[in-house]
Amino acid sequence: MAMALSMAAMMAPSAAPFFVAYGRDSRRPAAIAAVVLIYVAAWVAIGFAAGELMDRTMMRMLSWPIAIAAVGVALLYSFTPWARCARTRCRQMCGRAPRGGAISEAAVYTACCVVCSAGLTTVLILVGMSNVLVLSGAAAVMLLYKVI
Repeated sequence: MAMALSMAAMMAPSAAPFFVAYGRDSRRPAAIAAVVLIYVAAWVAIGFAAGELMDRTMMRMLSWPIAIAAVGVALLYSFTPWARCARTRCRQMCGRAPRGGAISEAAVYTACCVVCSAGLTTVLILVGMSNVLVLSGAAAVMLLYKVI
């Protein structure tokens, strides 16, 4: 459960621009809360799955070559059409008025976030999400990744 909460805590700051934009344009507290809860719930689920995977298999196989390879794959992944499209969509959603309901907006933004951060998430799973410094650094990288 700690891994699930860590994942959600790491990813929530990177979604702050979207939450602010959605709140500014929607002005409906219940809708804003729904958007935040959907986003956080998705990352809690991903974190729970990652934690289970780490506990059962990954932590036994980790080595420096695997960690370095994961970083290389994550860097290459960031240039794929999927990652670029998802990042572009994330940025667009942070600067425009909501076009749909809270559930659809949250689902689309969350899906884009999952796709554009898949490489970094994989690195975190392999390197170790239990380190607070690693999580803090990844959160900062993800925020920059989405904003710049």
